[in-house]
Amino acid sequence: MRLVSLLFVSIAVTMLLFCGVSVAKPLNDDEILVQIYAGSTDKLLWFDRRGVSLNGMMLKSLLDDLGVEIEPLATTTVKQRKQADINYTKALLSVIKRKVAFGHETLYLEQVKLLQSIDSERLGEYLYSILPELDEVYRLRSMIGEYKRKINIPWPRISEYQFRLGQSSNEVKRLRWMLTQLGDLEQSELTRYRESIYDPMVIEGIKSFQLRHGLDVNGNLDRYTVEAINVTPLQRVEQMQRNLWRWMSLSSLNGERSVWINLPAYQLSLFEKGSVTLQMKVIIGKPSSQTPILSTHLTNLTINPSWRPPASIIQSELLPLNSKEPGYLNHKKFELHGVGLNNTQVIKLADVDSNQLPNLLHQYRLVQAPGADNALGQMRFTIVNSQSIFLHDTPAKQLFKNRNRALSHGCIRLENPEALSKYFVETDKTARELDKAIGGKETRNFLLTSPIPVLITYHTSWVDREGKLQIRPDIYNLDMEI
Repeated sequence: MRLVSLLFVSIAVTMLLFCGVSVAKPLNDDEILVQIYAGSTDKLLWFDRRGVSLNGMMLKSLLDDLGVEIEPLATTTVKQRKQADINYTKALLSVIKRKVAFGHETLYLEQVKLLQSIDSERLGEYLYSILPELDEVYRLRSMIGEYKRKINIPWPRISEYQFRLGQSSNEVKRLRWMLTQLGDLEQSELTRYRESIYDPMVIEGIKSFQLRHGLDVNGNLDRYTVEAINVTPLQRVEQMQRNLWRWMSLSSLNGERSVWINLPAYQLSLFEKGSVTLQMKVIIGKPSSQTPILSTHLTNLTINPSWRPPASIIQSELLPLNSKEPGYLNHKKFELHGVGLNNTQVIKLADVDSNQLPNLLHQYRLVQAPGADNALGQMRFTIVNSQSIFLHDTPAKQLFKNRNRALSHGCIRLENPEALSKYFVETDKTARELDKAIGGKETRNFLLTSPIPVLITYHTSWVDREGKLQIRPDIYNLDMEI
C-alpha cells in the first residue's frame, strides 16, 4: 500500500509542476527517517546479519569519495546494526541536500525518489543516479582512491630555486622523489649520488607537472610551480572531492548531444552519446566580471551579428577610448540606433561630435555593425539565460595563445566557432544556407529545432583520458565555498 501511495504522490507532484503550482514541503530528517523505517523495528537498508550489505558498500564508497564521514560503530548486536544503519541513512540524507543545491530537483522530489527506490528494492539504482554515469566521474573517483593511499606519507617541501645542470643537492633528491610520487617521473633505479643530480630527466618531470597544472611549461622551479608541488596529497584529495560534488549538476551530459564548458580549464567540449567529438579553447570572464555557472540550452546561431554593448562597458571603456582617440568608435563601425518610435533611425558616428555622444546616448542606442572589427566576430551562439551571456567568435584570435584566458566581460569567446556551427546543420538546405551566410555580409539567424543542452561549470581538477590528474588555478576563488 505504501508503494502505491508514493506512486500517487510522485504523479501528483509531476502534475503540480506541469501546472506551475509549488510542490509539497520537504520532510525534515526525523520525518523522513520515520518514513524509511516505519512499520519495522529491525528494518535495515545497509547491513545484514553478516555485516555491511552490497548497497551499504556502495554507499560507503560514495561517501568516502565525497569526503562524508560516518561515525564508526560496532555492529555485533541487532541494536548496534540498527543504529549504524540509521547513521548511514543520515549521511545519505546529507548528500541529498547538497545534491539539490548543485542540481535542479527540489528536495521534496529527491526524497520521493529515495522512498520509491527503497519500496521497490532499487536502492542500488538510486545510489548510481546520484552522480552521472560518465567516464570522467569514474576516473576522478579512482584518482581520489589513489591519492588517499598517499596521504599518510610525509610530504616534504621544496623552495624556489634555479638549479644548474649537473648540480648536486638534497633538494633535487626530494624534488625527484615528489615528481615520481605524482607520476611526472617514471620510477627508476638510481644510485644515491645520481638521484641528487639535476639532470634533463628532472627538467622533463617539472615540465610534465607544469603542463598538468596549467602553468607556464618552462622547466623551472618558479614560484607557482613550487607552490603547486608543495600541495600535499591530502589537500589534493580534498580538492578532488570538492570537484566530485560539482559533478552532481551534470546529469544532462547523458543526453544525445551536450556542450560542456569548464571555466578553469578554458575549454569547451561537445559530447555525443557520452563521447567527446569536439574540443576547443575558450576565453571567459575576468574575476571582476565572472562568467556564471549555468545549465541551459543553445537555441540559435547568428551569422554576422551586430553588438549592443551594455551601459557598463560603454561608460567604463568605450567612451573613455573615444575621448582618448577621437573617431575610435566610428573607425570600429559603431552607430547610433533609434529606440521606440525612432527605432529605424541610424546615425553614423562620422556625423557626430564626440563631445555630444554622451548626451545622445540618452536617446539612442550604441550598436556595432557587423564586420571584421565586431566584438562578437562572425558568429554568435544564443544560450538561454537572463544575464546576457553568449558564446561567440572574436576578432582577437591572438588571445587564445594566453595561458590565462579569463579576459572577457562575462561572455564566452570561442577559438573555433565555425566547427561548432556545423552542428546546426540539420538538412542539406541548411548546410547550403549556412555556407552562403558565412561567405556573405548580411546578418542571418539559424534556429535549432532541437536545442542543445549547455553546461557551464567550474572544475579545478579532473582526470583526462590518459589517466593524468589535471589541476587548474581557482581563478574565481570558488573552491573554498564547497
